[in-house]
Formats: sequence, structure tokens, C-alpha cells
Amino acid sequence: MKDQITISRIIEAVLFASDVPVEADKLLEIIDGLSDTSKLFEIIENLNSEFEEGGRPFRIVEVAGGFQFETLPQYGLFVEKLYHTRIRPKLSRASLETLAIVAYKQPISKAEIDTLRGVDSDASIRTLQNRDLIEIIGRGDSVGKPLLYGTTIEFLRYFGLKDIKDLPGADDLASMFDGTEIEEPVPDQLTLDTDATEPQQKTDDNSKIKSN
Repeated sequence: MKDQITISRIIEAVLFASDVPVEADKLLEIIDGLSDTSKLFEIIENLNSEFEEGGRPFRIVEVAGGFQFETLPQYGLFVEKLYHTRIRPKLSRASLETLAIVAYKQPISKAEIDTLRGVDSDASIRTLQNRDLIEIIGRGDSVGKPLLYGTTIEFLRYFGLKDIKDLPGADDLASMFDGTEIEEPVPDQLTLDTDATEPQQKTDDNSKIKSN
């Protein structure tokens, strides 16, 4: 007997097929007969209860403005073994420091980033833009109308955040990178490369930031 196609099964299929979080509005657009966001949340909650009762190793989570499947933490070690021959893309301490500044101070100009770090941040900003972790979000009102930087949807996805307001304390940001070094890239995962550096010349010791 064929499985019955239900709204729950459609949601499962769509999220399973997507490699990025799917927004609630997109799910409502896809599913005929479902137009109520609260009903969508109810169905997803019921699905997660079903997964829990069935001992399934994953849940549907809300992240980066959408929904996606996420493996439970206790299975992380086994999933990681799938990629044991690969190297994760690395961020240097300079890039991580710059990322933290942008995350907690956005919108922020390069000049403001440089002032907080006490060094030129060109290389770090380019690295973060190439990783799609920060982007230009406008121009400032000061002289010269400087470009302003902010974090991206990809940043939220990397850190498993629903919204930028869910950021942890600045001191906890680095702990979200495990520092593991293996041989080839693991898609969509970052790690802190404690040895990597970018060409910079320190002008002072003002290299730490505090969250607002």
C-alpha cells in the first residue's frame, strides 16, 4: 500500500530535499491547503514529537529564518567520522575577531572595525565576504558615506541561530568553532585555525571587543 501524501509528509520531504533552511512563507506557498503559520508550527511540533517517540536521531529546527533537519548532538561524533578525511575551511584568529566585531556592532564601517582592532582589516573583511559570512548592508552618514557591514543569513545558518538577537556572549563566539583539523573541506562548517595569520601590523593593544 502506498504511503498517504499528507501535509506532514510533504513538509518532511521538502526539508529533507533542501540543503538550506526553508522559510515558513515558502512552505506555505508549496503546500496547497495550508495558509496558517500557526498551523505550520503545530505540524512541525507534532513531527518532532513523532521523531522523539520513534527514537529518530534528528529533529526539525528553526534556524536562519527557516526550518531544516538537524542531527541530535549525541550523534555528532559519528556524523563527523563521515568526513574524517576532509579538512574544514578555516578562519584565522584575525578573521574570527573581525567577524565578532561585525556581529555585535553591526552596521559598522571598516574604519570602525580597524579602530576597534588596532590594525587594518582589509584581508579579514575579504575573507569573511568570500565565505558569505558578512556583506555590505548600506552606507554610513559620516563624511565619505563609508560602506557598512553586517552579517548574512549564512552566518545565522553556520551558527544555528534563528535571529541575530540570539547571539551568545562575545566570549562564547570562539567556542562555537571546535578547531579540529582534518584533510579536506567539510561543506558549510568552519573551524578556528589558531596558527593561521593574515598580514597585519599592530598599532596598539586594542584587539578585544565586548558585546553591547
